[in-house]
Amino acid sequence: MINTKQAGKNEVIGALNGLIGRLKEKRGDLSADSRPSPRAFLQYLNLHQRIADVAAELFEDGHHWQAVFEASKALVNLVKERSGRHDLDGAPLMRTVFSRNDPILAFNELKDQTDLDEQEGMMHLYEGMVLGIRNPGSHAFPEGPQQRAVEYLSLISLLAYRTQEAKRRVGSRP
Repeated sequence: MINTKQAGKNEVIGALNGLIGRLKEKRGDLSADSRPSPRAFLQYLNLHQRIADVAAELFEDGHHWQAVFEASKALVNLVKERSGRHDLDGAPLMRTVFSRNDPILAFNELKDQTDLDEQEGMMHLYEGMVLGIRNPGSHAFPEGPQQRAVEYLSLISLLAYRTQEAKRRVGSRP
């Protein structure tokens, strides 16, 4: 009986050691060396079509920061087209088009403080995109981790979707 118990115990220990070995192998398979491809990153983002058109191929080819720069320029052009303000660029464009007090493109009805705050906050996001992403990209865009480039593309895509959804205000001048 003691021998049977010891044999059973040895068998369980052997099985557990085998499982531990397989788990270690799986952990190795999931290590940093097996990161998803750049294409996999973009598939999950569902980028705005305008942004995907200018950035996806560059990103997949390893030109992550050039993809971000091209995406930022595409967003500026989208804002110009939707607003009709081709005479402005950069931060002045964003401040004018998404102004809190007299926007050309509005994200809501601008009927109360919450609406006005959203409008102003979104204006600052667009302004920040130009000042913090597009403008540095036109000089010498800083290199950084691929993850940061993915996050910038995601932000720019979100802003492109919001631009598309924004309503042109009646009586706003182009």
